Amino acid sequence: MNGNKFENFDDIDSHILKILTSDPRAPYSDIAEELKEAGYKMSSEGIRYRVSKLMEATTAFFLLDPDDLSWEIVRIAVKATNADSMKDEAFDRISEMPFWHVTRGIGTYDVYAVGMAPSMRKIDEFVTTIREFDCVENIEHIVVTERRSNLDDYYRTDTEEE
Repeated sequence: MNGNKFENFDDIDSHILKILTSDPRAPYSDIAEELKEAGYKMSSEGIRYRVSKLMEATTAFFLLDPDDLSWEIVRIAVKATNADSMKDEAFDRISEMPFWHVTRGIGTYDVYAVGMAPSMRKIDEFVTTIREFDCVENIEHIVVTERRSNLDDYYRTDTEEE
């Protein structure tokens, strides 16, 4: 993979990220000890190097628990019309709205976004605004009421057994 900052994500990197997820301030010596228990022998300097590379390749992505908020979390999925450049227009217009995560890809929908709003009325306004865009064929949304995350699966590498 040419041009990637981080080419060879492996089991050791996965273990390091899992450790840092549970304790972001873990000393490299503690990480080395945990890796040793998992069957990987690395020096603190080797771990420092890997952590530096991992930090270059990751983004800060703090997920808020909806139970701890007074605001609502909304996720939307948008299918753009088939006209030329409508996917680009839908992506650009939604990106200008107050959504903190907007992605475009290939699949059953064209744009996916996550945002927060102080009320259900405000979410309805977001959805109505997007539905009225000429470039949008369909919009689906969900207001998050519960979330479960399994970071072991998120940090999974192809070499780990199922």
